Amino acid sequence: MNKNDLIKNLNDNEYILLKSKDDLTFEHDKSTPLYELTGFSGTAGEAVINNKGKITLFVDPRYHIQAEIETKDKNITVIKMDMKTSFTDALKKYLPEKSTLYIPSKSTRLASFKVYKKNLTKINIIPYDTEDKFAARAEIEQVNPEITGISYDKKIEKLIRAIKGQNIFISSMEDVSYLLNLRSYQTPETSVIKAKMLILNDEIIVFSNDKLPVLKGVKIYPFNKMKSILSKINEPVLIDENTISLYDFNLIKTPKALKRNPAAKMASVKNKAEINHYKKAFKKLDCALYAFKSKIQAGLSEFQLKEIFEKELIKAGAKCTSFKTILAISENSSSIHYSNYDKKRILKEGDTILLDCGGYYEGGYATDITRVFLCGSKTKDKVKEVYTAVLKAQLNCYFTDYETTKVHDDLARKLLKKYEKEGFLFPHSLGHGVGIPVHQAPPTLTPNPKYDKKLKNNMVFTIEPGLYKEGEFGIRLENTVYFNGGKKITFSKFPYEENLINYDMLNKKERKWLESWQDMAKKNIEDTKC
Repeated sequence: MNKNDLIKNLNDNEYILLKSKDDLTFEHDKSTPLYELTGFSGTAGEAVINNKGKITLFVDPRYHIQAEIETKDKNITVIKMDMKTSFTDALKKYLPEKSTLYIPSKSTRLASFKVYKKNLTKINIIPYDTEDKFAARAEIEQVNPEITGISYDKKIEKLIRAIKGQNIFISSMEDVSYLLNLRSYQTPETSVIKAKMLILNDEIIVFSNDKLPVLKGVKIYPFNKMKSILSKINEPVLIDENTISLYDFNLIKTPKALKRNPAAKMASVKNKAEINHYKKAFKKLDCALYAFKSKIQAGLSEFQLKEIFEKELIKAGAKCTSFKTILAISENSSSIHYSNYDKKRILKEGDTILLDCGGYYEGGYATDITRVFLCGSKTKDKVKEVYTAVLKAQLNCYFTDYETTKVHDDLARKLLKKYEKEGFLFPHSLGHGVGIPVHQAPPTLTPNPKYDKKLKNNMVFTIEPGLYKEGEFGIRLENTVYFNGGKKITFSKFPYEENLINYDMLNKKERKWLESWQDMAKKNIEDTKC
């Protein structure tokens, strides 16, 4: 993207919003305007550019350090928001009154547009259309029904019953991939197909430029037909305001907002076949972690360690990573989503390695785990103390039988709060749902009461407390679990790092929990053929 071409028609006090995602790209896609102009590769972040070419990047606490590193020497201002400040709040303080903000209609969700209009009342907000970017045709795979547990036609029937035969436009590519049991691994770090879906009372239409397999009862059209087809529908069409773009919304004559996305609801509760597939997938991920751990030695660089892990991941059966691998040595692990893989940062005895990783296997469901490894057998007492504090939070959140989401996050923050005065922060939510995308909602384990929900049987989600101090180190321990019968059952069965645990910090109950976990992990690897 040429910056001069973008801003050549701008006047004073006019700004263009730069998004981290386009309508048909994914959260790690480097073709997005934000990445092209700033180099910032975080999965969440927004920026504005003015007629002088000045770029201001807004990031939440997860990306404070990463944004500084990736925009260094690029004349970009980074505004670091706290957990209580939304992008709209920050934008309201930054933009002058009566200024104009141009927003890309194809990559701005309707829900976001409504928030802008409601809160930026003294700003002139003008949508504009961008050209579509279509990659080469992707290879599409059908997932075996033994993995999905239900055929695509039965899923569509279930969806139609849920909406009582009304028309619906499904704008989420994750939802379309789920409903059709189709996956693609051509775009890095995703298994989602690039497609949208329209269900009418007498026909089912899928829009995609890729060569999809023949699906009985489904008509397939390229994206350039979507405008003409949608604009001819006179009856109401259900839409999800959180996933539909402003551009697509404006194509529909009579849109009707859903109170809750029925496709996302279906996808959030896994069936028995999906749960069994997850168990197999995480065993393969555990194998990759054991192989990686055996190869850790002083003298390797961050980049070499990342390459070693990803090679082992593929060797153990993954088709690709399920998100951009996070691998950081000691001080670099204080950046929550660090992925710069410094070739000059060489591992030394006493260093820690934070590895947040996952893979897609034949089912195309994301896996996700975080562990901290130690090079050698000894490290600083403070590292052991913080590791053990995070471990305490992980154990308590996993073994305590809570049936709603927010109380888990509250518990972790209560246990970790005392470290704030030392500069160690917990600046992210405790967990997120997992499905075809690595971040799927519901559920969300967050301090925000808006998302406090009761857990349902076979919901899959992460538990990932962490503490980070800029310039020193960060610790995060993450397991992916599912809820069943009032308890959480883990898919992740990898052990914790014994040489990083201060057992004096654990009470009797926590020691018992830890012992049962470590025994389970040992039995798991003995029973698994890696």
